Amino acid sequence: WELAIHRHEIGCPGEYPVCINDLTVIDKIAYEAANITGPATVPVSEVKEGDLFEGATGTYQMGYQIYHATYTALPDNAWVEVSHAAVPTELQGFWVWRARGSGIWYNLGRTKVFPTPADYSQIHRDAIEFLTANCSRKPSMSWPRLESDIFGFCAREKGYDSIQFEPQEGERPMGTFGVTGLTEIVLVNIDGRYECGVEDARRTPLRAGWKASRQCDCENHGMADSCGLMARAPFPFSVVGTDPPLCKRQAGQFWRRWNKCDPSTCKPTLCRSPKQAAVNVVI
Repeated sequence: WELAIHRHEIGCPGEYPVCINDLTVIDKIAYEAANITGPATVPVSEVKEGDLFEGATGTYQMGYQIYHATYTALPDNAWVEVSHAAVPTELQGFWVWRARGSGIWYNLGRTKVFPTPADYSQIHRDAIEFLTANCSRKPSMSWPRLESDIFGFCAREKGYDSIQFEPQEGERPMGTFGVTGLTEIVLVNIDGRYECGVEDARRTPLRAGWKASRQCDCENHGMADSCGLMARAPFPFSVVGTDPPLCKRQAGQFWRRWNKCDPSTCKPTLCRSPKQAAVNVVI
């Protein structure tokens, strides 16, 4: 396991023992390269507490996950490990999965927690009503720009640094939108169109290493024309169009909105190890 931790570039643990079962995500490549002979993966529909299973795909390539059925919101100023992939529609605000074991850290600062209703028509409703109340900017009527207005601009104006969402009500196994074991957080003060959260990667507030011991050495890559949050927008935006387009493939003439985006082509946020950074400098 120590080899797997090092391969994943989380860093050297500062104290032992390390409880692997506390993690929610495990780097699949590092796990297999370390030749760990652990339990077999369990189908997602059958997971129980502590089971190893294949994680989310699409925009968020999670590798292996360890299932935990309980959820506890984090307090103000807590450090949290997250997973993110840059998408062109996150103009303000940085949407992440809470992912203990990712090795990518952020301080939640002043945070607030909201429910995730089972009714999809009510998703984020409580948060939207709270954040838009007395906001100096009227949120756009266009989706997904309205999310940037609300969870970026309005949340910043109210002085929040992060917004946490509980697991979706009634979802079993525990999760959100059918993604098992994961819950959403918005990191309000950085922007999800950048892998590093900011245009100048050198100024990223993301941290890496064991217990956020060093700054994340990340890089903002060019975005593929196919990169988008989902293949097509939900109705009615699939007909009337989105603002901004979900991906470059859908930009321009109105008939292009029926082109499919490919979430798997979006670049994930990664922190290079000091060794990797040194190699790049030499090259």
